[in-house]
Amino acid sequence: MTEKTRKMPHLFGIIVIYNKNVRDSITYQCLKKQDDLQVVVCDNSTQNFDNKNIVENDGFYYVNMHGNAGLSKAYNAALDAISSVNEGMKGYVSLFDDDTFIPDIYFSKLRSEIRTKKSDIFLPIVKDEVGILSPSVMRKYYCHRAPENVWAVKQNELCGINSGMAIRLRIFKKYRYNEKIFLDYVDHNFLRDMRKRHCRISIMDVEIRQTFSSNIRNKEKELIRFKIFKKDINEFYRGGFWNRFFFYYVITRRKMQLTRKYRDPRIMFQ
Repeated sequence: MTEKTRKMPHLFGIIVIYNKNVRDSITYQCLKKQDDLQVVVCDNSTQNFDNKNIVENDGFYYVNMHGNAGLSKAYNAALDAISSVNEGMKGYVSLFDDDTFIPDIYFSKLRSEIRTKKSDIFLPIVKDEVGILSPSVMRKYYCHRAPENVWAVKQNELCGINSGMAIRLRIFKKYRYNEKIFLDYVDHNFLRDMRKRHCRISIMDVEIRQTFSSNIRNKEKELIRFKIFKKDINEFYRGGFWNRFFFYYVITRRKMQLTRKYRDPRIMFQ
């Protein structure tokens, strides 16, 4: 066990990796540079990329999911790993995918925010090709993009994505991610639950750029992805008339988008 592993930091980072050598993860390379950050790599890969040896030789923690178990199960497994070395669940944990550049200023800003604001959850400003992706707005049932002035979003309407989200670890002493949700809306479901618990959410004045593979034109992959999406939001919008209404609304809207994109009306019946 290296000196980095023995050190008990108050800031953890979780990376969920999928079918990739961790050395090829730009996120992992960014996190390695942070001296007081302990990293947990949760591996959802369906092939062996020798990630266990690489991660443990770097002094970090490796969790093998033995195949693609989904995002929520990976987060819960990573949190169990953190709990095994940090029984009091002190400090914060940041969530990352495996292909996003994380600037050093993110970590310096996060440490500063933790010291001064004492919030339960911190959301960076995440931008994609369209504009501000996160934070977003969730009014009762439906989540949509926030206005350019994200600071005007009300506390009880704040939502966002997992990328760069930092969370007070003690929340997970009595909470786990909903493992019925495989991939989509894991973050929205979590933040909806946290708002019900009156957790304090703050926006960090730092930007992260996000690029989505879904922007690539591939009909077969997108239809497979759609099946996952449909199952996940069915769980998210479970129970109650308005929840079911918005489930059908979101699904129909996604079907129409795919139908227009691929000029295939059969998609509407999937």
